[in-house]
Amino acid sequence: MVAAGTLASAGPALVLSAVAGAAVVLGLLVPLAATMAVVAVIAALALSEPDPVVAGIAGLAAAGYLVVRHADGDAAAALTMPTVLGALGASVVAVLGATVPFALPWVPLVAPLAVVAAYVLVLDRYVGHPGRGRPLR
Repeated sequence: MVAAGTLASAGPALVLSAVAGAAVVLGLLVPLAATMAVVAVIAALALSEPDPVVAGIAGLAAAGYLVVRHADGDAAAALTMPTVLGALGASVVAVLGATVPFALPWVPLVAPLAVVAAYVLVLDRYVGHPGRGRPLR
């Protein structure tokens, strides 16, 4: 995570990468330091503007590091298949979103409708019909 964040670092980003490296070591004792290490790497990436693939690798490593570091008990048990697939999927989508140029001028018009539709779909199972306790559909 820190190595990927340090590849294109210079100046303040390099200082943040050093802080992140120290926080990773301190994170072995204090879980909050692990979170601060990830935040420092994110800041270093934001200042250094690396390639999207490098940022994706750093993000994937940061997600895995946080899952293992904040796991209760057995750290290997925290890395379940849904956790790994979710992290990989998010990394792939982020890298593709940053590398593939899309020029869709109608997206800002459709985005609010898509957000409302997703909101309704997610909450539909929790909002029941009054008196019956079932979802609306």
